[in-house]
Amino acid sequence: MSSAVDSEQAPVPSHVPANLVLEFDAYRPMKGEKSYHEAFYREMADGAPDIFWSPYNGGHWIITKRKYLQEAFADYDRFTSEEGAAVDGIQPPGRPKFVPIESDPPMQQVYRKLFSPAFIAPALKEQEKVGRALAIELIEAFKPKGACEFVTEFAQHLPIKIFMKMVDVPEEDRLTLLPLAGAMVADEKMSKNEAALQITKYAGELIAERMRNPGDDLISKIATSEIEGRPIEMHEAVGVTTLLLIGGLDTVASMMGHLMNFLASSPDHRKQLIDDPSLIPGATEEFLRRFALTNPARTVKRDIEFHGVGMRKGDKVMLSTPFGALDTEDYPDPMTVDYARKSNAKTTFGAGPHVCPGSMLARVEIKILLEEWLSRIPDFEVDPADMPRIRTGVNGSFEYLPLVWRA
Repeated sequence: MSSAVDSEQAPVPSHVPANLVLEFDAYRPMKGEKSYHEAFYREMADGAPDIFWSPYNGGHWIITKRKYLQEAFADYDRFTSEEGAAVDGIQPPGRPKFVPIESDPPMQQVYRKLFSPAFIAPALKEQEKVGRALAIELIEAFKPKGACEFVTEFAQHLPIKIFMKMVDVPEEDRLTLLPLAGAMVADEKMSKNEAALQITKYAGELIAERMRNPGDDLISKIATSEIEGRPIEMHEAVGVTTLLLIGGLDTVASMMGHLMNFLASSPDHRKQLIDDPSLIPGATEEFLRRFALTNPARTVKRDIEFHGVGMRKGDKVMLSTPFGALDTEDYPDPMTVDYARKSNAKTTFGAGPHVCPGSMLARVEIKILLEEWLSRIPDFEVDPADMPRIRTGVNGSFEYLPLVWRA
């Protein structure tokens, strides 16, 4: 969790023009809105600049325009990842860098190659079989009850079990790891530094065990790999593994909560997919666009001008994908979910060298959810007698989503 100080305003640096200062806290954006993304759309509708300075979380720039986000994501010559992946991120003593996300090319690409083959389409065929069988099992178990809490009864099982199988970690360990991964990306009771140290300790023990007794799983491959002709060092293997644990335990589960909350309130959108399942691939792309939820960071490497904005060396820059998803220049009427929309240029998964390698797996998991849920529970809604809860921070997600239907 960010400290109480982080939610206060930091002094605005002298090089930041007053007209570019906007009192918007992307880690705590909601001010009465019912949805996370409405908070970002409110700022866009109110005329937020394409690039503005937020005085929160230590003070930083926020890029809102999608094409500028794409440019900054890819430009490691001006925007480095070496200084942390969050605007308020501080690397505590003893915590290794989370490579490759906290590194720049060419080493970023070297680290990325350690695990990226596991996320390409041919390698995901077996994961899709596992995921589909699990989705059916989960849905059939709670379908007769006429209700479920979607996050804990589905979203924290389907993508997480697939991931745990890939890394050969006992599924029950998710109960230990989920709070740690959550604290790394959200306002949680546990500090980010404390969570980072605990999850890296877990990763370190895992790596040490796989170095002694390697198997065919992804972590064993990392633990026994070579970096530029030398055996991988422990801190490197732990950094890569920790990053995989954080990403594998949170992002897709978070995305599922947003899309299911939407479908629960939109019978017309549900009916389209039920009547014509061939729309599901397009719907998956549109949901990925509409519910982008990450707010990663870069650091300016030297004094620059970026699309008319003067930035100084050391300035933090937030690459806010929820803003990019709502850019009217690229997406007319951006809050509307349109299955026929062409959104191949979206920045949901980043862009350039750092584009998320798990994007293909995310698509598979969302497709499974839509196909297996809607064929079994076509009509459902958010429980009118209960209240969903949204968790904000580096990522925005549902932590509680009660759904009901006629059994």
